Amino acid sequence: MLGIITGTSLFGVAFEGRRETIKTEYGEVAVFVADDSDAIFLPRHGVAMNTPPHRINHLANIRALEKSGVAGVICIASTGSLKPEIAPGTILVPHDYINFGRHVTFYDMEIRHVVPGFDEPLREKIIKASGGKENGVYVQTRGPRFETKAEIAVLRQYADVVGMTMTNEATLCSEAEIPVAALCTVDNYANGVSGQELDYEAVIETAGKNRAIVTDVISRLIG
Repeated sequence: MLGIITGTSLFGVAFEGRRETIKTEYGEVAVFVADDSDAIFLPRHGVAMNTPPHRINHLANIRALEKSGVAGVICIASTGSLKPEIAPGTILVPHDYINFGRHVTFYDMEIRHVVPGFDEPLREKIIKASGGKENGVYVQTRGPRFETKAEIAVLRQYADVVGMTMTNEATLCSEAEIPVAALCTVDNYANGVSGQELDYEAVIETAGKNRAIVTDVISRLIG
């Protein structure tokens, strides 16, 4: 079974399948088990899409997927481009990430040093299904606000896209020994990259346009 963590890129999409609640030691998690495929969908912002990025219970989410017995996890992530050449509407499959946000771990009470990273075979499947940009570095900030222009000027020296959630999910999957990879939609230029003011409504509009693309990619992966 493949676990798919969804976010704003699939905002408003109704997942066909039965809704289940998985209880974990970190809290309860609502998921959707697909009727016609071997997949389970987990909306990171909650079923009502009202949990802000800095309040997401990543520990509960990844534990729920682990308890479901998934063989791999794909994180669908909405991002801002840090590079002029990576235009909104681009699909990117990152090969690495940086976390400047809030770190979370299953190992709060013990010394355990896990080497995080994406699973290359799963990444290759996403690249094949999406035809997206094959490499890139995702950098995570805490949110919920967008980054300042000065912050973006620093981040763009080291990464290609910026988001607020995915690296926590990927690292926890690594800790749980679940293969993980990500599919990023580029929904806007980050603050100051394009010379135009960042407009949240425009971000949502572009995310809506990317929705059909992501839905098609997911269908290929789980079909």
